[in-house]
Amino acid sequence: MKYLLKQWHALLILALSGGMLVSCDMMEQDNSDCPYGLYLTFKYDYNLQRADMFNDHVGSVTLYVFDENGKLVKTQEESNAGGLAPLKDAGYAMHITDLAPGTYKFIAVAGEKPYGDMLSSDRAVFRRFDMAVGNDMTNLNIQLDRTQTGTNTYDIVNNAQPLDTLWHGIEAQGFEVSATRPTYGEISLVRDTKHISVSLRELDDPTTMDIANYDMKIYDHNSHILWDNSLDETDLVVYTPYATWDTDDRTEATTPEGTPLPGVGKIGHADFMTSRLIYHDNAADDGVLTITNKVTGVQVATLNLPDLLCQLRSQADTGYSPQEFLDRGYDYQVTLFLRGDKLDYISISIGVLGWSVRVQMEDL
Repeated sequence: MKYLLKQWHALLILALSGGMLVSCDMMEQDNSDCPYGLYLTFKYDYNLQRADMFNDHVGSVTLYVFDENGKLVKTQEESNAGGLAPLKDAGYAMHITDLAPGTYKFIAVAGEKPYGDMLSSDRAVFRRFDMAVGNDMTNLNIQLDRTQTGTNTYDIVNNAQPLDTLWHGIEAQGFEVSATRPTYGEISLVRDTKHISVSLRELDDPTTMDIANYDMKIYDHNSHILWDNSLDETDLVVYTPYATWDTDDRTEATTPEGTPLPGVGKIGHADFMTSRLIYHDNAADDGVLTITNKVTGVQVATLNLPDLLCQLRSQADTGYSPQEFLDRGYDYQVTLFLRGDKLDYISISIGVLGWSVRVQMEDL
């Protein structure tokens, strides 16, 4: 009797094991029951909101996979396209199934739409250097489209369109991929593109403001992004607004003494998008915002842009370094208040958080 019980028990275990193996074979794509390969999730919480906004903001991820020596093994892209939106799923993970056991390193480059769609647009594009299997990871550079105007000087031609949003993430320490168990990892993304909205207001006579009378530019050295998200700052690039317009002031137009003026007060607006902003130890290396009155020829403002935006950092009391603050922020509003051709003061804000600060000219 004991012999028969032992034999029955052994057969039961064998049957259950066989059933599990058949189940995994028949349900090979059911990751929850039969996980295998590498599962990578992506996170975008390196922002001032301190919230993971990957699912809401990112529409496409290209993953570059390198071996432990930093040589390219494969590239894999997944996107929201064709009516499908896998990246919007809160449980989204990129599944890589064809890696041999070993240690792998990764660079992720992300956008709002597939890279091929970005290339087909007529706006300035962040073009990735071609990467073939076996190339070193240091060869993965990104260059923003530009037109040469002088020695090491270029214009960013936006064709009246904002730049495509660009995120970058890197895992240089590597994840170990096993042949016998699944591997799980996460890559954190940093947003490199910045939106800067500049408004002009005239204090002496608000009815005279017209954005068409002003030439506005941002000068920087940030069009060439290297593999590790640092910058090759050899070349100077010039950004111009991709959109300009005037709006009516909602308050009555008056002189500084309060006397009503005929007509409606105006506010001038200009929207910029730039690549990554860097706060340098030497302020002379920082990006610069210039504003010139085209009618009078007077340059009414020359502003250190990273330093100006970082005025919000102390106001918000975040504890971030200047560079971390700039990397986390991506949507700034800057309002300049003029008296004729003289800059009186500046208001800087990040609307989504309600942070704002007034900067007097003597504080700059």
